[in-house]
Amino acid sequence: MQTRLSAAIATLSLVLGISVATSAYAIVAGDVNGTPPDSPAKRVDPNLPTSPFSGVVSINIRYVVNGQQLSFICSGTLVSTRQVVTAAHCLDTSGNGHLIDITQPNQDVRVVFNAQPNVGDPGRAIIKATHVSMSPNFQGFGNCPYATTTDFCLNDDIAVVTLEQDAPASAKIYPVFTGNVTTGQLFTMVGYGRSGDGINGYFGGPDFRIKRSGQNIMDRFDLNDETHFSAGPQEVWYADFDGNGKDRFCDLFAICTPILANDKEANIGGGDNGGPAFLFHGSDYLLLGNLTFVSNFGQSAPVPGAFGNYFAGMLAGAYAGYLEDATSGAIQLVPGTSTVPEPPTLALMLAVLGLLAASARRRRVQ
Repeated sequence: MQTRLSAAIATLSLVLGISVATSAYAIVAGDVNGTPPDSPAKRVDPNLPTSPFSGVVSINIRYVVNGQQLSFICSGTLVSTRQVVTAAHCLDTSGNGHLIDITQPNQDVRVVFNAQPNVGDPGRAIIKATHVSMSPNFQGFGNCPYATTTDFCLNDDIAVVTLEQDAPASAKIYPVFTGNVTTGQLFTMVGYGRSGDGINGYFGGPDFRIKRSGQNIMDRFDLNDETHFSAGPQEVWYADFDGNGKDRFCDLFAICTPILANDKEANIGGGDNGGPAFLFHGSDYLLLGNLTFVSNFGQSAPVPGAFGNYFAGMLAGAYAGYLEDATSGAIQLVPGTSTVPEPPTLALMLAVLGLLAASARRRRVQ
């Protein structure tokens, strides 16, 4: 089955053409809503302590390259009083897994809380990091742990930021879901990134104080890249942005999950990579994974951010051991019992369809 599917994808790549979602500074996570009367303004979180997303933060990463001061925005999730989970590439200063050195002059990581709307309130604290870490297997966005000219390895793009003081008491702390996930899983994503709609794509910039939310459904998963994607655990999830007659994975791969209502279905965009993909479990939101990249390959290259794009992220459960170590055991892990049949890997699909150069990164702040 996998061989036949790979051959079909190779044929498709010859006729569809390749166009990857990029901008001057590259595109990563965020929120793009459906069509009017839905709008980015209707997806804005009120930044109140009562919001279920009061513990979703923006992150400012600043460092120097060749004498130039750079500043980036990412998003993250509070998982203890002192730790935030984000994406490893947010903290990578070289694209090859080089962790930012926050002991050096003009290099730091700051976490921006938005658990209160009023200027000066402790819930709007900006707290510096005293320690940062990334998954020990992360070698840069898309880089594989083995020699290859065809595979694209999104795996291991997860990191932890440790704060110099406790987070505001009004910011919610999220447990981490550690179970496998099935195709068709509904999830909620939250972030501070670019906004827009399903027809026009991106037209709004990221903002450290404005977070939006939306939903989607997980379509497929990748297994462990250290095993050439041949064995577990699930490490990467993928979803597509459906609407206006476009259902990317259904059309290309016969993966036909439900399309959500216009005011629910969402894509991601530049600025909140590292932000959460939440599982609503009982009465709580659990951190299911993070957000890492978006692409618009094939099918006449849909407008970046618009219907027809697809996006992906890490599954936190695959990195439970790392997260426990990086937080000194401060996180709460919630096991799951669901399982998913081992699918044909999407890593090969994406490599054949030309994603190798699609380094979906944090967004630079201007």
